[in-house]
Amino acid sequence: MKAILSNMGFVLQMTGGLTIIPIVTSFALKETPAIIALLITATAFFALGFVLNALCERKTLSFRQSCSLIVLVFVFLSIIGAIPYFYVDVFNGSLYTKITDSIFESASGFTTTGFSMITDVTAIPKSIIFYRSLTQFIGGIGIVLILLAFFYPEDKLKEFSRSMGLGGNHKIKRTFIIILLIYLSYSVIIGGIAFFFGHKDIVILASFIFSALSSGGFSPVNDITTSATAFPFNIILIVSMLLGASNFMVIAGLFRLKLMEFIKSEIPIFIIIIAIATAVVNFVFNLQFFDSLFHVVSAITTTGFSYLPLGESSDQLKLFLIVLMFIGGASFSTAGGIKIYRLILLFKSIKKAVIDSITEKNSAVRLFGREYSNQEIIHSLILIILMAAVILGSAAAVSSYGFSFVDSLFEITSAVATTGLSVGIISPSLAAGLKWLFISLMILGRVEIMAFLVMMIREPKITKG
Repeated sequence: MKAILSNMGFVLQMTGGLTIIPIVTSFALKETPAIIALLITATAFFALGFVLNALCERKTLSFRQSCSLIVLVFVFLSIIGAIPYFYVDVFNGSLYTKITDSIFESASGFTTTGFSMITDVTAIPKSIIFYRSLTQFIGGIGIVLILLAFFYPEDKLKEFSRSMGLGGNHKIKRTFIIILLIYLSYSVIIGGIAFFFGHKDIVILASFIFSALSSGGFSPVNDITTSATAFPFNIILIVSMLLGASNFMVIAGLFRLKLMEFIKSEIPIFIIIIAIATAVVNFVFNLQFFDSLFHVVSAITTTGFSYLPLGESSDQLKLFLIVLMFIGGASFSTAGGIKIYRLILLFKSIKKAVIDSITEKNSAVRLFGREYSNQEIIHSLILIILMAAVILGSAAAVSSYGFSFVDSLFEITSAVATTGLSVGIISPSLAAGLKWLFISLMILGRVEIMAFLVMMIREPKITKG
């Protein structure tokens, strides 16, 4: 447990450090309540992070410990990150309602879901709006950091860090530096292009970029129609969403001109699925081409930006978007869903089962240059089944409150896939019990169900003889 807490301390310190950015923004905008709220939040992150680092030991984590870490990190981020919303009195209602809505907003940000209980973002300090978008960026790079640092082969990380000109022996710190530098580079380049084309409000622009790159979906404005449909910012948003939902290691490899690594990855298949889905929405559901492209990309990248009234859409379109959200983006990305490689692995496993039945031998499954063992295949298939079961069971629970089953299914899938697209169920008037259900599902979807189960199930004792 000490090793888990030590590594969690580093992640909390990282979050406290990044919170300084909206603090500077609040000083520049002279928003006193926001300054105090954000200073309290940053202090809480730093203080707890330093205590955990100082009192706990550093050592390599086992797979079970890594799963425990990833779950606990998002729980702590959601609770501490709720302080600004509560302090500046963003929400109305009783004390319990304010606490619930604040934690909901925080969890939605750090899990990169993008659901919001805020009905009018212009009514709250601008620096809090910026902080809200930054939480998605922190959660997005945080999930990539933890996945790479604790679930990616050490030898590949060492090779990658050397090629990026970075050394050091502590894996999580080295990996964090790489991830932060590259995602910040994305933000600066994309933000610079948008600024050049006339988007001069730095806070709103940065909020949009952070939301898109982290596949988050929080909008810094009440109505994103103008921003999402005006050229060239609409293209900038789409490119940002695609970057966030693409495999970090593969995209970073392009900086080193590893083109074949890109071609042989899941990203080309990801793009093909987007092209086919866009054509389907355009021709079958009669949406304009750009509207189709934007919402398909928003759904499958699990970003959640939308300017169409999805609640008024046909059930058939809702079900189609549900499938896209369920699939999600690429592995080692900020996107949610089951991931593209698991979808392809599912189809390849069907072929493997047929061949093994005929030959009575165990055939190998190769995917994107890697061979998958039977254990890994079973692990992926079980995760898909469990995710579907959680979605269906939770949708049934939500529909018992009077919502249609399709709408409930849409909203639950959006939560578990950390998408944030909504047909209108998510609102301040939602029952408190359902708000906590959605908070739990957002965190569960971000860390993935298997990580939660590995943490919860006690390790069996191995007896000799």
